[in-house]
Amino acid sequence: MPELELERELDLAVPDRTWFAEVNRTRLRVWEWGSPDAPPVICVHGAFDHGRMWDGFAPRLAGLGFRVLCPDLRGHGDSGRLGTGHMWLASALDLAELARLVGGGEPVGFVGHSFGGGQSLYVAGVWPEVVRWVVNLDGLGPPADQFEQRDIVEAATNSMTALARVSGPPRVYPSLDDMAERRGRVNVRLPGPWVEHLVRHGAAEVEGGGWVWKSDPMFSAGLPGDFDLAYLYAEFEMVTSVPVLVLTGSEHDTWSEMTDDEVADRVSHLPTAVHRVIDGAGHYVHVEQPEAVLAAIAEFVR
Repeated sequence: MPELELERELDLAVPDRTWFAEVNRTRLRVWEWGSPDAPPVICVHGAFDHGRMWDGFAPRLAGLGFRVLCPDLRGHGDSGRLGTGHMWLASALDLAELARLVGGGEPVGFVGHSFGGGQSLYVAGVWPEVVRWVVNLDGLGPPADQFEQRDIVEAATNSMTALARVSGPPRVYPSLDDMAERRGRVNVRLPGPWVEHLVRHGAAEVEGGGWVWKSDPMFSAGLPGDFDLAYLYAEFEMVTSVPVLVLTGSEHDTWSEMTDDEVADRVSHLPTAVHRVIDGAGHYVHVEQPEAVLAAIAEFVR
């Protein structure tokens, strides 16, 4: 489906502006909505996504009177690649530097989804002076069994295997439809047109034919599993001065596999957090129920 036709079907507004931010020895593609003079809010996408996943929600948020900035994170979309080592810290520092750049000496709001929610909390814990508030959209981390301790030799072997796997040439897909079919099998609750939209802006055509994902393959070699749950709790407990709103969906979904008790336990380690459940939504709460999420944010920031 052509891009304009697809965005018309989803009732999406293209970004008002786009630019590259030079931060932390890399550059981030930033997509923007709203008045440049309005208070800034940074929307942080999840793993393997990109800034255009906010196309449906960012204009609504800008309607509340914000300048909404949606960067492609390091290793995603059109931004710089990951490099090697400490990529979680590098990405969080990127966001802190972006907040300093656009905040003009004042703290800014953060809305983070999934991995982006965790990154936003990390920024709020380590650099609270740059964060006014955080809205975390189903970004409390994976279920506890993902943090199981492993033998150090096994962990090192798994890391080397993962690095070898992602160091080769990327997989080339024959068409965007093939990529959408694969992604649709993972995000089963996302409507087909939304899957197509995310794929279209998250893929790059290669010389000789075919398509590859824009996300850096190195990212998949460093997903959680090499540290324990206590480490995550320690990160959460650093957020002592920044107000936090946690929004989770009521429906079971891929990457939304924690029980209610697990969610409550995670929230209990965030000293300043309040939690609300959005009915009729899974992991992509802001895509499935944007008006309910917007209303919750509007109430929170008031």
